[in-house]
Amino acid sequence: MVFTSRNFVLSRRTFELTEQGQVTDRYTKAIDVRIGGIYALERIARDSERDHPTVVEVLIAFIREHSHEPWPTSEPGTNQASPQAARADVRAAIAVVGRRDARRDIRPIELTRANLAGADLIGADLTRANLSDANLTGANLTDANLAGASLFAARLDGANLTRAHLGRANLTLVSLNYANLSAANFQGANLSAARLGGANLGGADLGGADLAAADILGRPPRPRWMGGTNLTDTLWPEDAPVPEGWKLDTSSGRLTPAESSPGSGEAN
Repeated sequence: MVFTSRNFVLSRRTFELTEQGQVTDRYTKAIDVRIGGIYALERIARDSERDHPTVVEVLIAFIREHSHEPWPTSEPGTNQASPQAARADVRAAIAVVGRRDARRDIRPIELTRANLAGADLIGADLTRANLSDANLTGANLTDANLAGASLFAARLDGANLTRAHLGRANLTLVSLNYANLSAANFQGANLSAARLGGANLGGADLGGADLAAADILGRPPRPRWMGGTNLTDTLWPEDAPVPEGWKLDTSSGRLTPAESSPGSGEAN
């Protein structure tokens, strides 16, 4: 009886795992179909000027509706999503939106509170987009255009914004801890109460930016391998106090380490 009972339990468990695996497999295939449909819509938008705005609107609605839905793991018997990464179909949709022809659709992108963590937005045109309270943790925004965008209370920890254009963007309460902001343009941006602990601002342009109550040299939780905030060659606003450990070169308006030594460039 004990042997029979154990066999029954094992058989039932095997059946449950197989069934869950089939559900996950069907779900993944359905997502693959969605991704194919997203790229098909991109081709339509590219070929048809008349349909371009409608396609973009459909994709934005899709991102807003599905960005917070769980993504199943590959392990059978689990139904947990990654706490950070956005779904693959959502990442595909936002990548397509970022590549849209802004000349055909001048309406601002509305993605408030969307989960876009890990999204690939290299060179994306997000001019005047509303990304307030959005999750862009670890996103790649290299060379992206975010001029005039609203990133109020958005999370961009660990994001790559190398050479990104954020002129006159609203970055109030934004979290940019350990983000790569090298050579980024923040001219006239509002960085009030922003968190930039451990960020790389080397060569960034902060001319005219509002840094009221911004936490530049904060110490948020971090992996041990991460260094401190790098402000080397940052173009600093004339009316903003110089951070501790740095000095302002009055001729260039850029920051250098207060006690420079070979290989220095971080405030620890």
